[in-house]
Amino acid sequence: MTNNAFEQFNKRVSELLTIGKPKIAFGLSAEDPEILESLRRSSEYADIILVGTDRIKNIEGFQIVINEKPEEKITKMLVDGEVDGIVRGTIDDFKTIEAYGKLTGESYSEDSPFIMEDVSGNRFFLSPVSNPQGWDKEYRLRIARGLVNFAKEWKIVYKVAIFTGVRHETYQRKKENRDGVVGLLNGTYEDAEWIINELKKENIDAKNWAIDLDLAVKAGYNILIPVNGMVGNYIFRTLLLCGGKVITGTLFGLSHFFEDNSRNEKDFDFHIKWLVAFINKKRQKS
Repeated sequence: MTNNAFEQFNKRVSELLTIGKPKIAFGLSAEDPEILESLRRSSEYADIILVGTDRIKNIEGFQIVINEKPEEKITKMLVDGEVDGIVRGTIDDFKTIEAYGKLTGESYSEDSPFIMEDVSGNRFFLSPVSNPQGWDKEYRLRIARGLVNFAKEWKIVYKVAIFTGVRHETYQRKKENRDGVVGLLNGTYEDAEWIINELKKENIDAKNWAIDLDLAVKAGYNILIPVNGMVGNYIFRTLLLCGGKVITGTLFGLSHFFEDNSRNEKDFDFHIKWLVAFINKKRQKS
């Protein structure tokens, strides 16, 4: 999403930070000065507990929980109510999500919003970003609808971009070909057109941008739906490699507050801010 579209979201997050100071557990695999500095800043609006193996035992200035299976420990702390929310941090992502699922029987929603920022400061939703996700058109439509609903709830002005594996002009030249790779690519184009038509029935601003992700972002489109999770994963990792970052990575559909992230991140300040705001917003309603 562009900075202008994001202003209202930032403002609301800042307002919600003043309501309370939740207790947040952060998974840390090893001592890292950059991460610890960002968490010290975040301590202004959250009580942060570090969870990890004995590799973090000498860190000062934080409450520390040592466990040889930090993924299991941090999720148990969450489910048992010892903390209000968790940030997965630098411990294993699959082990943490799996441990949570074993304790609760819950799985996170496919439309969980990942908000990214590129090196120019453009912010946007990027989903799906996990390899198994988004391989059929119905799946991508559900994800797009979910992200639109999130944007509406937080008063974010949105535009939905659907991507394909083929250029517009290439599809027009080769659309009769149903065989092999060309046939598969043509199918992604037709899927995108179907998704766009379904969204437009609901008066959702959406466009088939074919392969032009860069042009879509420049045009202010801020809900980006790649062809499938594998493509989304590559986009996600390339953004990080080129200096972009994850702004939020909340796992929705759970009965507890679980913030995910990239394991390569160093600055977790907004992750903590957003999680605090999200927790406080829910508390306001109850």
